Amino acid sequence: MISSMKVIFTCGASLLVTCSILAAQATPVAPPGRMVNINGRKLHLNCAGKGSPTVVLEAGLGDSSLAWSLVQPKLATATRVCSYDRSGTAWSHDAGPQHGLAKAADDLDLVLRTSGEPPPYLLVGHSWGGWLITVYARRHLENVAGIVLVDSSVGFDPPVIEKMPESQVGGPPAGPLIMKKSLDEDDPFKKLPASARKAYEWTQSLKRFDDVDDPDEPLVTVQAATSGEFPLESKPLVLIAARRGGALGEETEEGKTIRSKVLSLSRHSTVVYANSGHHVQLEEPKTVIAAVREIIDRARHLQERGTSDHVITRSCLSPASQSDRALLPRLASSNR
Repeated sequence: MISSMKVIFTCGASLLVTCSILAAQATPVAPPGRMVNINGRKLHLNCAGKGSPTVVLEAGLGDSSLAWSLVQPKLATATRVCSYDRSGTAWSHDAGPQHGLAKAADDLDLVLRTSGEPPPYLLVGHSWGGWLITVYARRHLENVAGIVLVDSSVGFDPPVIEKMPESQVGGPPAGPLIMKKSLDEDDPFKKLPASARKAYEWTQSLKRFDDVDDPDEPLVTVQAATSGEFPLESKPLVLIAARRGGALGEETEEGKTIRSKVLSLSRHSTVVYANSGHHVQLEEPKTVIAAVREIIDRARHLQERGTSDHVITRSCLSPASQSDRALLPRLASSNR
């Protein structure tokens, strides 16, 4: 079981996610949101604003709800917005030896239903969070208003997992997962406002962590969710690709292929680019905000007209590049 091992995920954005033990314990910081009890565990849920659809923000592996501190307040002026911490992350209780992508998607469903936050949901997922919201969306498509994938390959650029020998780790359970930056990227969390930065530094001292027990489970789960032709049907989907994040945003054959596979998840999808590293929501939050606002406006327009999302055409969103779109028919058929 990898809870007793040091595991390195080399993600699609060429980041390293490393489990480590932090000795220092900082002064606890009160959660900005509320604690929601699901099956005897409490997860931290932070919601603000009013309106529909409800935007749900899903952080990347090793990150917490604090990663959305530059995005959530801006979106909350337009609609209801919720960020939360997955089991074992920041203020949320650990789930014990039951970690994994499928379990995390179950938890997302439970925390939304238990808290009473109403659908439809506009799901926004960064990196690993994009995998999770895609699994959730496939299971609960009737509750989904749209999807924004923030520099997330959704399993089409699968991670390489290294297992370090147990003898090199040992001791108590591993500490939090720490996102190590690309070499050309400054620490994006320096951009957090002072209060969020203080809370972020506290979360990095915790011994609980967001992990998976079976290193093969996440990829198996996301591949099942993305199989078939247009598995997300006609839900509006925006892929935000970071130019300095890794293969996903590169103008290479590999990058074009990955993007086209992601776009083939929905009949109505598009890609936009961010001139940033992997943490677009911290380095270029306006790009994330604009993508989300566009889907909000579209969802409300359709609601006013009493029209389903099946009538949305790709032209309703900023168009994908010609090279990206050219691969869509072939990749959609190969993804069945």
